[in-house]
Amino acid sequence: MNPFVIFDLDDTLVDSTGAIDSWFVELAELRALGPQGLAFLRAEQQRPVSPAESFRAIVEEFGFPETPAELQRDFATRLPQLARTFVGAPDGLRALRHYGWRTALLTNGMRTEQWEKMRDLHELFDHVCYADDEPARKPDPVIFRLVADRAGESLDGAWMVGDSLTNDIAGGAAMGMSTMWVSGTQELPPDGPRPDVVVRTIAEAFPILLSMSGPVNVHPARQLYAAG
Repeated sequence: MNPFVIFDLDDTLVDSTGAIDSWFVELAELRALGPQGLAFLRAEQQRPVSPAESFRAIVEEFGFPETPAELQRDFATRLPQLARTFVGAPDGLRALRHYGWRTALLTNGMRTEQWEKMRDLHELFDHVCYADDEPARKPDPVIFRLVADRAGESLDGAWMVGDSLTNDIAGGAAMGMSTMWVSGTQELPPDGPRPDVVVRTIAEAFPILLSMSGPVNVHPARQLYAAG
């Protein structure tokens, strides 16, 4: 059986959070909003509300001529153009495939939203799944089974790599997968899902995966931080 790994896309392989901030900077410069306006936009991103409510708040705050829906469409069009692949991701995926790994991508999004973000990653997966175009999305078990079936692999002994403790780590663990959390600047909360392996960046994930020749038995409480 080939070693098999499923990757998340946003903030795992591609810097989507950075792309959002780049859009805020562009918008603030284009509309002459100044530092305070940029601060408002960044704060709005952190507010736990729906995207529609955030765009409504932005339009109302600055008196923009667009409707909230129009501004949101502009954002959706520009965001993929600003998204950048994290350093090490393409080379790491190529190395996995060179050493016999089967790879899949599972993202909670539609193909129309996510395709352009992937750029140089398209040919590096045995299957790409855009969950919002499917019957279920992460962390629903249905979508994990669907990806494995389409990739022609089993979830037994497979890995799930992603930045979301709920969607990627808890979702993968519920299917019996080994899990690797790409933490970025986050610290692991004391409660909640416990990844088998923790790395700061996606570049640190590939040497660890390549060292695995098959299923790995890792205690749920154990965390492996890549050097650096």
